[in-house]
Amino acid sequence: MQFSATRTLLTFGLATLCFGATSQPLTETDALQRISSEGLRGDLSFLASDALEGRGTPSRGLDIAAEFIASRFRAAGLEPSFQTAKFAEITPNLNDVKVTLSRGAGELELSRDDVRVRSLQAVDVAAAPVLILPENGIIPPVEGKIVAGEVRRYGTEVMLSLLQSRHPSLILLFAKSRSRSRATSYLQDTEAGDAPIIRIGNEEALAALTAHDAIKVSVHLSAPSRKDAPVSNVAAILPGSDQVLKNQYIIVSAHYDHLGLKDTTSGDRVYNGANDDGSGTVSVIEIANALAAMPVHPKRSILFLTYFGEEEGLLGSFYYAKHPLVPLQDTIANINLEQMGRTDDTDGKEVGAFGFTGAGFSDLPSILEAAATREGVKVYTKKGADEFFARSDNYALALRGVIAHTICVAFDYPDYHAVGDEWQKIDYDNMAKVDRAVAAGVLQLANTTTVPKWSESAEAAVYREAGK
Repeated sequence: MQFSATRTLLTFGLATLCFGATSQPLTETDALQRISSEGLRGDLSFLASDALEGRGTPSRGLDIAAEFIASRFRAAGLEPSFQTAKFAEITPNLNDVKVTLSRGAGELELSRDDVRVRSLQAVDVAAAPVLILPENGIIPPVEGKIVAGEVRRYGTEVMLSLLQSRHPSLILLFAKSRSRSRATSYLQDTEAGDAPIIRIGNEEALAALTAHDAIKVSVHLSAPSRKDAPVSNVAAILPGSDQVLKNQYIIVSAHYDHLGLKDTTSGDRVYNGANDDGSGTVSVIEIANALAAMPVHPKRSILFLTYFGEEEGLLGSFYYAKHPLVPLQDTIANINLEQMGRTDDTDGKEVGAFGFTGAGFSDLPSILEAAATREGVKVYTKKGADEFFARSDNYALALRGVIAHTICVAFDYPDYHAVGDEWQKIDYDNMAKVDRAVAAGVLQLANTTTVPKWSESAEAAVYREAGK
C-alpha cells in the first residue's frame, strides 16, 4: 500500500509538472523563438551532405531530400503531400546534326561544336526563311515561324517564356561564342509543345544576324534519347483559423534541388548547395514548425512548398503554377526564400538584413519590412536586384498574377554554384534571426485583411495585367 501510494503521488506530481509546463498558451513571440540555429544546422547538415549527392533533378539524392522534407513537416504536425510530375532527361543526338545558314549567295555551315540544342523532337527544315526578332525585345506575330534573335536579348527565361507562348516552330539564338547551356530536362505536360531551341555560338553567324539581311536556315537534327523519371514538389498546409480568411492562402516556398555531381573523376564532386538553396528549404521547415505550434493558427491558411528543378529552369514552380494545390485567385502572396544562410555578399557583408527581388513591383516588401523591423532585422536594397526577379521560383507565380517575391540575404557570394557551397559555411545564428523576421511578416500578413497589390510601375505591368 505504501509503495502504491508513493507511486500514485509521484505520478500525480509528474502530471502536474508536465501539464503546468504546457498550460500557458504559446504566444507569437514564443512561436518565433522556436526557429533556432540548432534546428537549422541539424537539418541543413543532412540536406546538404555528400550523402545526397547534390540533389540533382532527377536523382536518388533528390528523392531522399523529398522524403526528409516530408518527415520534417510531419514532425511539425502537418500532413505533407507529394505533387508528382512527369519528368524526362533529354540527351540531344548530335551525331549527324547539320545547321546551315544562307544569306544571298553565301552559305555558312556550322560545326557540331557551334550548336547547343534543346528539343524533344527531331527537326528537318530545308532553306526555310527566318524571321529576325527586333532589337527592342517587342515580339511580333511568330506563330508557326522560325525566329532568330541574339542570346543577350532573347536568351533569358523571361523572353524565352514569352516567345514560347507565341508558338513559333523553331527558335535560333545567336551569340559570339559557344553556349554553356546545360539544360537537357523537361516536364512532359508543361513543355511538350515548346518549340525546339538551337543556340548558335559563332561570330560569323552573329554578324549575319545583326546585318538584318534575309536569312534562310537548313537544319537536320535527329530525335534525342530520353529517360523518364518522376519528381515531386513537397507541400504542407497550415489551415487558417478564421472562417472567412482561411480560404485565402500565403505560400512560403523554396527549391530543394541543386546541381548534382560534378563531371570529374577526382577531387570534390558534390555540388552540396547548402546556401543555394538548402538554406531556403530548411528555413521553410523551421518557419512551418514554429507557426504550426501556435494553439490558434493564423487567420489565413499558409502553404509551405518546396520545389524540384529550379536549377533546370524553374521547373517545379512552373509545374505548380499550372497545377496549383490551392486556387491561384485565392493566393494573396508568395514569399520565396533563396540563399538565406551566407552573409558574405560580394558587395559587402549583410548581417541582420535581407533584400527582395523586384522590391518596387508590389507593396508586399513594405508590409514585410514593417514586421522585420520589429524583430531587429533591416531590409536593404541590392543594386540590380530587379534582374533576379525572373531568376527564381517566385517568377512562375508572378506570371499568373500572384504577388510573388524572393527574399535573399546574400544575392551573390563565394562558392555560388561551386562545390564549396557547404553547410559548415552558413551563419546559423543570423539565419535564425532573419527567419524569425520573415515568419513575423508572414504572421502579420496572415492575420490582417490586407491584400498586397502590384505597383503601377512599368516593370510590374505584365504581372499586374496577369492578375486582372
